[in-house]
Amino acid sequence: MITPTVAGQEEAQLYEELRRAIEEFEESEERKIVLNRMIKQLRFAKWRKDRMSKVDAYCQKIKPATLWIILTTGALVPVLLFTMFIWVSLWVE
Repeated sequence: MITPTVAGQEEAQLYEELRRAIEEFEESEERKIVLNRMIKQLRFAKWRKDRMSKVDAYCQKIKPATLWIILTTGALVPVLLFTMFIWVSLWVE
């Protein structure tokens, strides 16, 4: 789970890398490639932060009992489906 502070730190780190890339490379094709790659990473980080804000807010408010119910349900669904498969295959035979 990415918290808002982690996403902000990641974005700040990407901006710092972009600044270093601008200073490091002279005007060349390599600089354009590096800058385009960094800009794509920054756009993706911003998009992910915007999209995941609702999920992050929900995960911050989730209670332990709800988490256990979700985990238990997720663990029991494959067992239930396998049991149903066995019953149906025995019934068809």
